[in-house]
Parts: sequence; C-alpha cells; structure tokens
Amino acid sequence: MYTIGTLSKHTGVTVRTLGYYDEIGLVKPSSRTSGGHRLYSEDDVMRLERVLALKYMGFSLEKIKDILKSSTLNWQESIHQQLDMVRQEQERLKMLEQALLGVSYSIVFEEEISWPIIYSIIQFYHQDPDEILQQYNNILNKDEIKKIVDVNAQMTEEDVHEWMGAIYDIKKYRDIDPSSELAIKLARRWLNQAEKMFGNDQELLGSLWESLQNLDESIAFYPMDKEVVEFLKRVSKAHEEFK
Repeated sequence: MYTIGTLSKHTGVTVRTLGYYDEIGLVKPSSRTSGGHRLYSEDDVMRLERVLALKYMGFSLEKIKDILKSSTLNWQESIHQQLDMVRQEQERLKMLEQALLGVSYSIVFEEEISWPIIYSIIQFYHQDPDEILQQYNNILNKDEIKKIVDVNAQMTEEDVHEWMGAIYDIKKYRDIDPSSELAIKLARRWLNQAEKMFGNDQELLGSLWESLQNLDESIAFYPMDKEVVEFLKRVSKAHEEFK
C-alpha cells in the first residue's frame, strides 16, 4: 500500500491533486489508516496511471470518468487499451494536419479564406477518423476506409500540394469544353494523382469514385466538390479512353 505522500513522490502528482481526484471519485484510495490517512493499492496506482495518460491525451476529467466507469482491466490490458487510444489519436491528428495543410493551400490558390471550411475543420477536430468517413459506409467497407485513413496519414506536404493543385486547376477551368485537349489533360492529371495516392488499387479507386459522386459538403475529400466531380464526369463522357 502507498500513502498519499509516497504516491505523490513516485508519480509527480501533487498531494493536493490526489486529494481532489479522491473528492470527485476519479481515483479513490482503497483504504485508510487508523488515523484517517489515505492508502492506495496497486489497482489504485494503475487507475491513476490511466487517468494521467488520458489527461495527457487531452481528455477532460469528466470524460476520463466515463471511460474508466466500467473498466476492470489489468495492467497489461490497460496499457494495450491506452496504446489503441493513442494510435487513434495519432490518426485523427494526422488527418487534421492534412486538412489544415489543405486549408493553407486553398488560401494560396483561391486568395481568400473559406469560412465554411474553417468551421468544418473545427467540427473535424472533435471527430474520430472513422466517424469522418461514416457518411460513406453504404459505399466504402471497413478495409477501404482504413486504406483511405492510412493513405491520408502518409501524404507529404508535396503530395498535398500536388493534389490541391490538380483539383484547383479543374476548378479554374471547370467551364471549358469537356472534349478539349486541356480538359482531358486536367482530368488525367487528377487521375494520376489519385492513382499515385492509392497505389493503382482499382477496386478502391472505383469505390472512391462512387463515393465522390454521392459527395456531401464536408472536408472528408477536401477540396473535392460537386463541381469538380461533374467536370470529371463530363470529360469521362466525352473521352472514352478516360473511362
């Protein structure tokens, strides 16, 4: 058993904080001395370790209480669960990084700030990676969604810049004749970037194309929008070799 002072010394958590955690029911000592001093067991220490890890990841104390409410994990299970949460957070932050890069480049290409996209970014920040693509669950299976998340996480700044450039050139010339050489050049550039990103996985590309044709206003595939999709569809119809 550990006294509150010993636990504080070994963990770096102040006695005052440990007392507060006890008061709110977050980390309660298993027993007390005859004089009323708190005594912490190994299970209490494990719970404190989990609280500190989750707090470091940015969860509020209320959210941490909810996470731990029905938890009866041992040390090994607890560590693996935290590792899973860390990895999910890494995926979400990587997607957020790419989205922010996209917004940064959009300001360069459009020479203005798109506030609807900024608001979407704020909402995006509070979502898990799987939730972001949940609206496409009727088209994309779990493996395909994982591939999209993984591809997004691996994109470099150069990749993002090239992807954005290909799309914004289409936006710039979206009203040109779809049978023109420029139109097919723009469409091929977009397709080449898509194939580069997804490793020529034709089945996944097919599913993505189907998803894009049912695109809602969101940043899941930003900066793709319905105008870009319609341009690509018109070019596809005009040029058999693009299909």
